[in-house]
Amino acid sequence: MRRVLSIAALAALAAATVTACSGSGSETEYGKNLTGEPIKLSLIASGPGPIYQPELLKAAQATVNAINDAGGVKPGGQGEARPLKLVHCEASTVTDPNAATKCAREAIGEKVIAGVGKYVSSDAVVQAFQGAKIPLVGTQVQTGQDFSNPASFPIQGGSPMLSAATGAALQQAGAKTVAVVTGDSPSGRLVPGFVKALLASPDDLKGAHYLSFDVSADLTSQFSQIAAARPDGVALLASTDVTAKTIVGLRQAGYQGKIAVVATAVSEASIAKLGDAGEGTIVVSDYDAVTNTANPKIKQFVDEMAEYADGKVEGTEFALNAWAATHLVADRLNGMTEVSGTGLMKALEGSKVSIGIAPDFTFGSPNFLKLPRLPRATVQFQTVRGGKIMAPAGGGFTDLNTLAKK
Repeated sequence: MRRVLSIAALAALAAATVTACSGSGSETEYGKNLTGEPIKLSLIASGPGPIYQPELLKAAQATVNAINDAGGVKPGGQGEARPLKLVHCEASTVTDPNAATKCAREAIGEKVIAGVGKYVSSDAVVQAFQGAKIPLVGTQVQTGQDFSNPASFPIQGGSPMLSAATGAALQQAGAKTVAVVTGDSPSGRLVPGFVKALLASPDDLKGAHYLSFDVSADLTSQFSQIAAARPDGVALLASTDVTAKTIVGLRQAGYQGKIAVVATAVSEASIAKLGDAGEGTIVVSDYDAVTNTANPKIKQFVDEMAEYADGKVEGTEFALNAWAATHLVADRLNGMTEVSGTGLMKALEGSKVSIGIAPDFTFGSPNFLKLPRLPRATVQFQTVRGGKIMAPAGGGFTDLNTLAKK
């Protein structure tokens, strides 16, 4: 049953399945009374365009504010407490293909000791950080270097794992046959292979439908065709706008089966716009649902965003990832005596990690996709209820490595 795709293919898919939401970031005066030398962290993110996630920067800055307000970091428990400083750069690669590389050079020139939550598709950025011996912690995996470079330290499985899990989520919810609906692009053609990898039987995949990325395109006939085929479940992997349009279109066409999407393609705002059409949608996520404030770490995230951010921060995968990555770096710095990228890399490699919003994992752990830098294959199957994305009862996660062995 297991199907392994090349790193290049996985990178193409990852780049195609991330999407856009809302927000902004700002500097504040938190930690201004800390007397130690600032420790600089880098955040490089895609600028305005089709995959813009401005809430990522807001979440990272709010986390830095919270850490500084709580006393900053004190490496080795000795000396003066030191504030964190976020060196952020938005790479508008639509207008400048070299923008991401320029951001990397600027961050390295600023002597950052780590990147947090990097979200830009550029092998050159990863290679530049590796050359400077600076780890990229919580990087959003999109390119071949994200999957393989020793400077890359993602803390989730990202789009490859989420895509593979959509079919499994549908079958766990009672669907037998699954149809794939995704974008009409070379990377979209890879999606059925991912979904098939974790189905109970390869024969359970009942067709693939490829939609235009143009949200103004008339897809009525395609929605009717999908509905008429009557698959038990639809694994929908597309941009935020196309995801919302497709869910509504399928329901209007009379489709009554189950629909599963990846968490990187939805947000609080996009779910709210769906209304009744969104009810029951399955959301496959790398992290616990932001609505599950019974989880103390989720509550901490919500509280820190409310107190330390400049305006509302949507609790997306991107925001949660940036928050967790920044806290992870701060925690490791408190236990180190050598404050450097090299020292942090050594402290991270092969270490056990507990972020609280997902199961614990160890950097370097193997996964069924055989991607060396993805440290975990655990996802949560969430459901839209009452217009909100809700965790399953008990907040449990599914181990895709275990599913792949069955």
